[in-house]
Amino acid sequence: MSFLVLTIGTIAVLLVLIYKCIIVPTCLSPLSPIPNAHFTSPIAPTWIWWQRRTGFETRSIFAAHQRHGPIVRLGPNELSVASLDGLRQVYTAGFEKDPWYIDEFMNYQTPNLVSMLQHKPHSVQKRMITNVYSKSSLQNSPDLQTLSSVLLYGRFLPLLYSVAKEKTGVNVLEIFQAAGMDFMSAYLFGLTNSTDFLRNASARQRYFRLYRTKSHRLPGAESATQEIESLCLSMCQAAENFSHQNPSATPPSTSTTPSTNPVVCSQLSSQLTNSPSPFQPSRPKLIIIASELLDHLIASHETSGITLTYLLYELSRRPTLQSALRAELLTLSPPLAPQTPSNGAESRPPALLPSPHAIDNLPLLNAILYETLRLYAAAPAPQPRITPAGTTIEGYRDIPAGVRISTSAYCMHRNADAYPDPLAFNPERWLQGEKGGMGGTKEMRRWFWAFGSGGRMCLGSNFALQMIKLLVAATYTNFATAIVDDEGMEQMDAYIAMPVGNKLVLRFERVPQA
Repeated sequence: MSFLVLTIGTIAVLLVLIYKCIIVPTCLSPLSPIPNAHFTSPIAPTWIWWQRRTGFETRSIFAAHQRHGPIVRLGPNELSVASLDGLRQVYTAGFEKDPWYIDEFMNYQTPNLVSMLQHKPHSVQKRMITNVYSKSSLQNSPDLQTLSSVLLYGRFLPLLYSVAKEKTGVNVLEIFQAAGMDFMSAYLFGLTNSTDFLRNASARQRYFRLYRTKSHRLPGAESATQEIESLCLSMCQAAENFSHQNPSATPPSTSTTPSTNPVVCSQLSSQLTNSPSPFQPSRPKLIIIASELLDHLIASHETSGITLTYLLYELSRRPTLQSALRAELLTLSPPLAPQTPSNGAESRPPALLPSPHAIDNLPLLNAILYETLRLYAAAPAPQPRITPAGTTIEGYRDIPAGVRISTSAYCMHRNADAYPDPLAFNPERWLQGEKGGMGGTKEMRRWFWAFGSGGRMCLGSNFALQMIKLLVAATYTNFATAIVDDEGMEQMDAYIAMPVGNKLVLRFERVPQA
């Protein structure tokens, strides 16, 4: 009798488990009508976990969309969308972020714009600094013009001149990561308080080793994180000291480096002083600033370095396109070609540059950059959000609250209807359609998602575009490039997608000026 009762009980438990764990998620859940990326997706997150674990997440999701359409179910409580409707619903309407961002992007145990999950604190802090990243502010900033001239003529071009003179190859990924750090840190903290990675090879190599250890969570990640945070905090403190010094009481500087204001640090510090954050009342002001600005630093050296590396990779495979770009660049006035190459000294006053507006309006340069951002998005992976109650996407109604949902630039940028032959590098596609702006057709612009969209769109996108265009223009005004070693140029399947070989070795050759 007891055996019969035990048997019946076991069967009952199994039936309940089958009902709750298989029948409900597969047939009765509001998500059950949505196509499955894998046959196990309704009942376990194992499939998508394994894709992430083995480095195939983004490509596997794209393949699932190719098979099943604009919305797919990745796990029992996770969806992916690849459509304009999904983009509008999830990002423009403003679904809140997934807690994953806290683990990945928190600095000093203090939230910043990327790691803030809720909209209200994000909106408050973003308003404090959004004006110094607007396109008009950047194009008209005397500080940015000064630091751009100093870094370009005193550090970047002299480095390329020396490389060309040696007639050997150089890893441009490292150079452009260094340029991203120097440009961004100078805008954040002022030139005299910034990094000097373009001229200091040992410093940049040490920093990038530390950063790889931190970001990949290798042995020693905790100490690497502490050292990186210490560097940023010291630059914040130096910028604060600079902002509060009395110019009349300060002895004249013996440095040959012109000084610029710590534009972003000063702006955020001033705003926090006048209106302390109600969402972080217990955190010291300097730590709030450092958490925010460390994120800007990391984003600049990572994403700009990747974009510039892939842009030069494609141009180095196309000498004819290089020549066409150079012809366009030589229309700039003044040209980005100093009469006498600098030996690394930084001049006072700095040399004049073409206006940012003139560089921004070069159609072929613009087309090459946007095609690089499309095909080689630096952050191509899913950007996860959490659904509110009663969500409807792509006709699927009553999606419950708490479902993880995402879109990725990788999927959006490979829509063949918007971008015919989407796997081809074809800058000419951006020269068609309406004139002005970023070029391309209206449909291409709607599907372009390299910087995100909505209130969480990349704050530094205008800074990145202006810096990248200046560096590319200076490079191809003065040099031709050729590939020495491009092994491992396939992008990693990761949130930030470096080349798998972590390098691109190019040779630089001086070109005569017209």
